[in-house]
Amino acid sequence: MAKERKITGHFSSSRRYFENTLGTEFDFTQSTGPYEYLLGALSGCFYSTLESFERSSSWKSIDIEITGKKREEVPTTLEHTTLDITVRGAEDEEEVRKLIDRAASSCSIFATISKVSKMEIKIKFEA
Repeated sequence: MAKERKITGHFSSSRRYFENTLGTEFDFTQSTGPYEYLLGALSGCFYSTLESFERSSSWKSIDIEITGKKREEVPTTLEHTTLDITVRGAEDEEEVRKLIDRAASSCSIFATISKVSKMEIKIKFEA
């Protein structure tokens, strides 16, 4: 059975925010609006997908910096999206590259955004 997700948006002249079913609130501000949340959701989905795969090696940490360039014409969907992935302490860099490629084809939010945006992944390894 598919998991249902529910978010409720609340908008007034004094406050703009959404909340989840647990009542946790997330404000829309000058620097965090819908696209920041979309890109944040992409980073979380991508990492969760990556971590769900069986693997023979490990890593210490992964940072996923996502940059989205919006179109000028309406609708102003994303035109180009870049995931700059920094992997620290990887035991097997080749395996991690393969897992990242697999995550790109399995992550549902990545797949959704890729319908309107050119997707690019850059990988950097650090000790």
